[in-house]
Amino acid sequence: MRRGLLILLCVASASLASASQPLADGLRKQIAIHEEMMRLDMLEFEDQRARLQEAWVRVERGSADLFAAEEQGESLESLNLRDEDLRQAEAELMMELFAGQRLRRALLESQAMIAATEAEIRRLEGAVGPEGDPITGTWTLVLEPGGQEGLMFLRLDGTLIQGTYRLSGDWSGSVRGTYVAGKVRLERVDSQLGFAAIMYGRLSERGPTPRMEGSWEATQLASGLPSGGNWVAEREDEPSQ
Repeated sequence: MRRGLLILLCVASASLASASQPLADGLRKQIAIHEEMMRLDMLEFEDQRARLQEAWVRVERGSADLFAAEEQGESLESLNLRDEDLRQAEAELMMELFAGQRLRRALLESQAMIAATEAEIRRLEGAVGPEGDPITGTWTLVLEPGGQEGLMFLRLDGTLIQGTYRLSGDWSGSVRGTYVAGKVRLERVDSQLGFAAIMYGRLSERGPTPRMEGSWEATQLASGLPSGGNWVAEREDEPSQ
């Protein structure tokens, strides 16, 4: 009964995930349900093993008693009664054997389902990054002072950010940094200047377009460029497929 309720919950969870939740999160919930199903099946399997041992003991005892009764010359009526009892014990043993096979199949099916679901999560996250990733994608960037415009191509891996950029004036290079608790820290490494600046900002997902904004500080003051300023970036697309 409990397993049946969990199966219904798994189906409902899958429907809800497809309608309103990121797919990978929905799949993780299905894994949790299958793990709970396995836990319940293991508890039932332990009980079933004890019943199987008891049934086997009854069969062995009945067989030994019947054999001893035949040697002692008991009446045919008595032997028939003993045989009937032994047949009942054997039938109960077969039922427990079938129950054990069913539970083993259920455990193997749950394990196979978990493995397949985990593989699908890895495929999804390998293709598009973790579900709910607010960073991965293409961002339009404006640096002040001067209104210098450009693009950043960012990818989030856990809390680590990596990417590249290109700015007006033929400036380009890579960025690396972190995203923690809605705050962004990026190090800008320019192809001409080297480690050029540190950008501090905060992510805002209010409205239809994710937005980052903050301040930046130059790390090479002798370059003749501004020593600092502000920046803002808006994401152009969803995480790349």
